[in-house]
Amino acid sequence: MCTMPDDFRPPSQPTNPFSSRHTRPGAIPFRFGLNESDPADHIARIVADLRYHRLGLIVGNHGSGKSTLLHDMADALQAEFPGGKWIQLTADPNHSAVAGISSMLLNDRAASEAQATVSPGGVLVLDGAEQLSPWGRFRVRRRALRAGHVCLATAHHDLRGFHVLHRTKVTAKLIEDLLAELLRDHPNAREKLARVGNGDLMSSFADVTDVRELWSRLYDVVGLSPGTPSTRMPESGTPDNRIDLRPASHPENCLDL
Repeated sequence: MCTMPDDFRPPSQPTNPFSSRHTRPGAIPFRFGLNESDPADHIARIVADLRYHRLGLIVGNHGSGKSTLLHDMADALQAEFPGGKWIQLTADPNHSAVAGISSMLLNDRAASEAQATVSPGGVLVLDGAEQLSPWGRFRVRRRALRAGHVCLATAHHDLRGFHVLHRTKVTAKLIEDLLAELLRDHPNAREKLARVGNGDLMSSFADVTDVRELWSRLYDVVGLSPGTPSTRMPESGTPDNRIDLRPASHPENCLDL
């Protein structure tokens, strides 16, 4: 007679290591790439510089880790600048010129409404501040200085009036480390990548500037087992271009820091 042990569980379907549950901001800690020095020390320095300069900026290419860094800074920001708000702004690069202007104006309004609820001494976090108009960014700076709170923004390039606190960079070593971590518990994915061969896809990480796009490509290479739902990270520029984001989840409203 065969009996089933009490702790028996059916084997779970293998998941794709490049799906959003594994690669979204907050799932992988940000790496400063400075000889494995303590990330907390770097975060403390950025927060201290933000307090001094009041208007701070994290600059980097698309998919270079800006949002991930913000997520890792969330607790420190909340402790140092309580009573803040966090809003993520994106835009569809395929919009027409007219639609792009309309989207920018909507982003201006969303940022203004969020900033109006920031407490004195709090922080307004703007992830994707280049999606605001120049006038919108000017209003954010002016209101922050007048209301006595700080603003921490991210952008793909330097923005007038904001002091650059950190620049994110993608290196081949960084990608190799992240890839090793993502594949560590996914032997099926490692085997699939080994079968298809490195080829052009993985031969030169030195040319990669957008890690998010790399994960998307590897997601398609690995594929999913039958019956496993797709959880690929949505691309920037979805129809709703004003995404409210919490460091640990995706709520409907702006984060209260």
